[in-house]
Amino acid sequence: MTEQEGFDNLFREIWDDLVRAVGERRNPFHTPVVASLGPDGVEAHVVALRRVTPEQREITFHTDLRAQKILRFRENPNVEWVFYDAARKVQIRARGRMSVHAGDDPIARDAWERTRLMSRRCYLAEFGSGTILDAPSSGLPAQFEERSPSLEESEAGYVNFAVCMTTVHRFEHLHLAARGHLRRALTWNGETFEQAWLAP
Repeated sequence: MTEQEGFDNLFREIWDDLVRAVGERRNPFHTPVVASLGPDGVEAHVVALRRVTPEQREITFHTDLRAQKILRFRENPNVEWVFYDAARKVQIRARGRMSVHAGDDPIARDAWERTRLMSRRCYLAEFGSGTILDAPSSGLPAQFEERSPSLEESEAGYVNFAVCMTTVHRFEHLHLAARGHLRRALTWNGETFEQAWLAP
C-alpha cells in the first residue's frame, strides 16, 4: 500500500466511524466533546452526535436554543470536536465553523421531524440551560417528568430547538500505541483534504 492509499483509507475510516456512531448510542464516538471560545474563555460540552454528512463535510448535534453556547457559536463560530475511543486507542479531532439552525430554517424543521419523543421532551423545559434556580429541578413541567409528551404536546418544544452544524476543515487522527503513537492531519484546501504526518 502506498502512503497516499493509506491516507485515503484513513479519510474513509474517519467518516465511516462518525457515520456509524450516529446510530450506535454505546459507541464512544456517539458522545464527543465540543469546545468553543467565548468572552469568558474556552468552554467544552459533551454532546450527542446526531447527523454526519460526509459529502458536505458536516457533523451535527442538537441543543436548546436558549443555551449560552448558542451565543458563543454566533459570536465566534470556530469550534473543535474531540472523539475518543479508549478500546481502540483512537482520538479524532475535527475543527470547523459552526452554524446554528432554528425556527423557520428547513434544516431545523427536518431534524425536528426525525427527533424521537423522548428527546423532544428536553425542549419542553421551562428554563434555558444554565439558568440559576432556587432549588434542584429538571426544569420540565410536572406532567412530563414521568412520561414522554404526545406528538402534539411535543410541538411546543420546537421554539427551543436548535441544530448546531459544523462544516469541518481539519481532522487530526491520533492512534496511541506502545511502539509509538501515530498522528496524521487532513486539512481542507477548498477542493480536497491535504494530508500530512504530525509529530505525536
